[in-house]
Amino acid sequence: MKRGKKRGFTLIEVTIATIIIGIGILPVLSMFMTGTKFVERGELYLAASIAAQNLLDLARSDEFIWEKIPNTVSVPSSGAYAQFKLPEGFAKKYKAKAVIKVEEAKGHTVVGTGLNETNLLHISVDINWQEKDQDKNLRLETYKAILNSVTVKTSTRM
Repeated sequence: MKRGKKRGFTLIEVTIATIIIGIGILPVLSMFMTGTKFVERGELYLAASIAAQNLLDLARSDEFIWEKIPNTVSVPSSGAYAQFKLPEGFAKKYKAKAVIKVEEAKGHTVVGTGLNETNLLHISVDINWQEKDQDKNLRLETYKAILNSVTVKTSTRM
């Protein structure tokens, strides 16, 4: 008896095709998972950078700078420095803390004299947090120059 033309696939062919497609999809899924982790880490560093920049901007204000030099403030803090805050969600979720330091800039001299520059301040912000039981840190630094005596006299603390 003559059999008709074969139509469709056998179970073995379907199984082999499924295995081949599965093997091809696994690396793609792995790339997506790795990419997602990198995006999450980038978001975390962006949040820390924005928080550090906000603290740095506040620290550069005359009212804070002229209070005391050198000065170190831990964030979160209360009392005189309650205005220095980390974003609440970031601080709670990652147990984030920050330290702001204001001090005379070391190693800078007045051009042509060799005297130490006393009108240049070094401001730094260190943010520390925990990510999956690992300690992470971000540091931003800047300088602030006191250009003339008029600037000193306009400070609210002088």
